Amino acid sequence: MSITKTEAIVLKSMKFGDTSKIATLYTRDYGKIKVVAKGIRRPKSRLAGSLQTLSHIQIVFYKKKTTEIYLLSSSDTIRSYRSLYKDLNRYVFASASLELLDRLITGEEANPQVFELTQKILTFMESCRESSLEKFFCYYVLKLAHLLGYKPKFDRCINCNKPVKEKFVLFSPEKGGIICKGCARADQAYLRLSKGSVGSALKLQSVKTEDLNTYNIPMERLKEITNGILSLLDYHTGRGKSLKTFEFLKADFQRGPQGRMRKI
Repeated sequence: MSITKTEAIVLKSMKFGDTSKIATLYTRDYGKIKVVAKGIRRPKSRLAGSLQTLSHIQIVFYKKKTTEIYLLSSSDTIRSYRSLYKDLNRYVFASASLELLDRLITGEEANPQVFELTQKILTFMESCRESSLEKFFCYYVLKLAHLLGYKPKFDRCINCNKPVKEKFVLFSPEKGGIICKGCARADQAYLRLSKGSVGSALKLQSVKTEDLNTYNIPMERLKEITNGILSLLDYHTGRGKSLKTFEFLKADFQRGPQGRMRKI
């Protein structure tokens, strides 16, 4: 058993016994872990209030190889993101981001870039214009897919590597990118993206998080891009269909004829 210190983002927590909690955390140095906070629900507990979902915290815990749930020793809040709780839309988009992360990450594998991305997105969602929430969520989904090894290809046909010149472009969740009509198969399902959505997706793949506020994307493009990436993650991981906030947002992004899966 070793005493370990790291930063973490609280993905979720649940009551355990009469006075304790079990929390799922995404840490900077150890990936996703679970900790038990004994006595945290007692009024005078020194841990009280430190495991609120969405919070950015610093923890000390006892790491033991023979158990999957570690004992939390101390926890200090770095940032609570309280403003996210005061606005329903901000809360839903932030919760969906963490729920998706929780669903996609299955073990203790450190990825500091994912941690930094998530921390930055929560910060921006707390302070950005409400009309920009969809843009930040779309950016998060796109970047998360990239960092987890599912980067979609938008610049050329993923099959023949030639430019796709059609006004509306076919996107294959299975292949992980756009595909030209010459390579498309009648027995496969595709999403249809506008040429503008493909261009916006390419821009989002290269833009820095801090520059997002200066880049405007029409809502219909955001819906198309996000639906495509969520469908890609659904296809390759099989870990998205039961998410409550994920399904709520996915249903919203799928409204209208442009966002539905179709046979060609």
